[in-house]
Amino acid sequence: MNTQAIRRIHSVTAFITLAAVVFYLFFQINKGEPFRDINPFAVDPYDAVGSFAIQIALLIGILTYARALRLRDAPSQAPKARLILRGNLLVMLAILVTLSADAVAEVVSPLPASYWGNVLRAELALVFALAAACIIALAVFFAGVKTPAPPRDLTPADGIDDLWTLVRVPVTWASAFLPSGFVAWVRGFNSDRLFRRLRWLNPRTHPWRFAGALGLLVGVALASAQLQEGLPANLRLALLVAGIFIGAEFGATLLGYAVLGAYLGLRPADNK
Repeated sequence: MNTQAIRRIHSVTAFITLAAVVFYLFFQINKGEPFRDINPFAVDPYDAVGSFAIQIALLIGILTYARALRLRDAPSQAPKARLILRGNLLVMLAILVTLSADAVAEVVSPLPASYWGNVLRAELALVFALAAACIIALAVFFAGVKTPAPPRDLTPADGIDDLWTLVRVPVTWASAFLPSGFVAWVRGFNSDRLFRRLRWLNPRTHPWRFAGALGLLVGVALASAQLQEGLPANLRLALLVAGIFIGAEFGATLLGYAVLGAYLGLRPADNK
């Protein structure tokens, strides 16, 4: 894969990751004031679709951009080019599904015209336009780029090493201004060093166990974040709400890992 193709892959991936961030902000900001009472897609089932989709788009977008950055920094990562394409496609799918659901909400549950309602509709149209631009860029930039079949033995450990690129590359660029010991530590860090003392959770040897633990961690984090909106009326209700968040995230993580893990290069292709 030549340098020009690598730069094109990095550019379009950066654009799509930016769109994922904008999509996340669009969803989160419009759940608060002054849009809370006039937002037809801030209620279920539309809100449930968006709640999972923003996680998918943001997490996969960050991982995919990290891979594109690592590819630009090390052309030997070319076998992951197809995984970058797949990641970009999934990000766009998550965005489009949510925007389509939001558009349906606007049609099914229209609210009286108002200034902020018009602002909300304009935002929706702009995010749709951004998504369309990303799809066009993805089709144009990847046209003619041959992507080899990716490795079939990748695990979440390889994904962690990809994500570490987001730290390693900037530190390397700024190495002249940083302590040499710190730079060396960052360059030598990887997933295996991180889990050296946690072998029972090592994602390279126990990918499913790691995925389950990650799902539980995210569920606890979301349940804790929910407390910012106010404490439930009683302890029983609080435990029920927390259980729903934790159980939903745990189940969604394992389901997503089973369905998309191999597709995204996060699970060995022959690991059922």
